[in-house]
Amino acid sequence: MEQQIQDLVASIRKEGIDEAKKQADELLDKAKKEASKILEDAKKQSAKIIADAESECALRDQSAKAALSQAARDVALALKKKIEEEFDRILASDIAKAMDSSLLAKLIEAAVKADLKDSVFEVSDSDAKAVAQAVKSELAHELNKGLVIKANSAIESGIRISSKDGSGYVDISAEEVASLMKPSLSPALREIIG
Repeated sequence: MEQQIQDLVASIRKEGIDEAKKQADELLDKAKKEASKILEDAKKQSAKIIADAESECALRDQSAKAALSQAARDVALALKKKIEEEFDRILASDIAKAMDSSLLAKLIEAAVKADLKDSVFEVSDSDAKAVAQAVKSELAHELNKGLVIKANSAIESGIRISSKDGSGYVDISAEEVASLMKPSLSPALREIIG
């Protein structure tokens, strides 16, 4: 009987150990599967983070290139504008130098001879006296009849011819002549400035 009890205990022990081993194996398999799933999820998340980072870097590179391209275009346009402004200033300055009091007097004489006697001739403050002196001998008769030559502080160089009734005027200032001449410049010069 003792042998039977021992056999029974051994059998129960063996069954308990086998059951415990079976449960341990199941737990180990379950843990391995969970670990494998966690590792797979981590790899997927890692790949997504890397892909997102690469996409963001590519987008930033593209944005930076576009910003640089725009900045280069803006600089080119600003430079072109400055060159045009400087050219206009130089052209107006050279025309202003050419429009001395003797030229202005000749313009007034030509206008009077073209029957613009009833006009007011306005010149710069600095040219007024010299122009009046220059036309005095040629147009003395018209000056006595009311030909008006007057100074206008708004005019820097050139002449403005207006009707006495204020209905119209012609601006022959250095700036206006320069703007009228600009379209007639040589094609090579126009290409350089604009």
